[in-house]
Amino acid sequence: MKVVHIESGLGNQMLSYCEYLVLKKLHPNEDIYIEDIVYDIPEVNKVIKQWNGYELERIFGIHAPNVKELFPDEQWKAIMAEVKTSEFWLKNWNYPVYITRALNHAGLKLKNIRGDFESAGAIKNVNMLDHSAPSLKQRLIDTRIGNALRRWYRLKSAKKRIASNTKHDEIFYKGDDDIFTGQWLGLKTRNSGIEFVDKELRTAFTFPAWDSEKNGKMAEFLNSVNSVAIHARRGDMLGGNAYCYKYGYFRRAVKYIKRHVENPVFVFFSDPGSVDWCRENANIFNLDFNRDKVYFVDWNKGEQSFRDMQLIAQCKHAIITKSSFGWWGAYLIDNPNKITISPAEEIIENTTYHC
Repeated sequence: MKVVHIESGLGNQMLSYCEYLVLKKLHPNEDIYIEDIVYDIPEVNKVIKQWNGYELERIFGIHAPNVKELFPDEQWKAIMAEVKTSEFWLKNWNYPVYITRALNHAGLKLKNIRGDFESAGAIKNVNMLDHSAPSLKQRLIDTRIGNALRRWYRLKSAKKRIASNTKHDEIFYKGDDDIFTGQWLGLKTRNSGIEFVDKELRTAFTFPAWDSEKNGKMAEFLNSVNSVAIHARRGDMLGGNAYCYKYGYFRRAVKYIKRHVENPVFVFFSDPGSVDWCRENANIFNLDFNRDKVYFVDWNKGEQSFRDMQLIAQCKHAIITKSSFGWWGAYLIDNPNKITISPAEEIIENTTYHC
C-alpha cells in the first residue's frame, strides 16, 4: 500500500497526483491511495492557503481511491480528531509525522518517507502568509548587486541544485514497504523523469469544455496569433517572486521573446489582486501598452480560476514565475516550437530558456 498526500492549490495538487500516477505505474499490483486531510481542517489556512479546496475531481473528473474510504465514518472521525489535536500546521507544517501516526493508530502501519519537518534543518518556518521582517541575509540578497551575485551563483551551482530538487528516488519509490509519501513537487524540476507518466497525466488532465463565450473566444484568439502568456504570480507567492519584478527578469524575458517570435501578442494572467498593478507597471515588463499588443485575462475567479491555466495552455509561448499553476499552463502548451521562459534553470522541466 502507498498513500500519497495532496494539499495546496490546483498546480500542486496536479503535481502530487502525478506522483500517485508514478507509484501506480511502478507498483501495478499494489493499492495506491491519495490522502487530502488538510482540506477538512480550516485552521491550516492560517499558514498555507488551500485556495479552492480539493479540485482534481471537480475539474478533471479524477476519482482516485482515497485512504479515508478504508475506514468506517466513526473511525475516520477519530483519525481526523487526532490529526487536528496535533496542530501540525503550528509545528513547521509537520503533517507527515502526525497524519502517518494517526493512520498507524488506526491500523494501517505505514512507513513515513516524507520526513519530519520539526527535525533540525528539515524545513524552516513554513508559513506562506507570514509577512514578518526579512532577515539580514534576505535584505542583502534583495539588492541589485545581491541579486546579480545570486544569479551568478545559481548558474554555477545549477547541476547540483537540479539533482537535489528532483527528489527522484523518493518520487520513483521502488520499495515494497507500505508508505506515506507525496507532495514532493519535484516533477516540475528539470531532469525529473516526468516523461514516465506524460501520457497518463495528459489523459487525466483534460479540461472541461468552455462554459462561457468570453473564454471560448479568448481561446480561439490565442490559437490564431503568436500568443505569449505572462503569468505574473504575485499575491501569496510575492515573497518568492519579488526579485522577478525588481531586477529585470520580465524585461529580459520579453526582450528575448521579441527577438525570437514574430508579431508576439502578450497576454497577462495574474492573481485578482495584482491585475491592476500589472496594468500600471508596463516598464517592469519591457512593454509599451500603446504600441505592443497586450491583453489581460482578469475574469476567471474563485472556482473558475482553473480556466486561466486552460487558457495559458492555448498560448504558443509562456513567461512564468515560480508557481506550479503557471508551470502547468506552460507544460500543457502543445506548440512543438514553444519558448518557455522561467526565472531559474532548475525549476521547470520544459523550460527552453531561462533568464
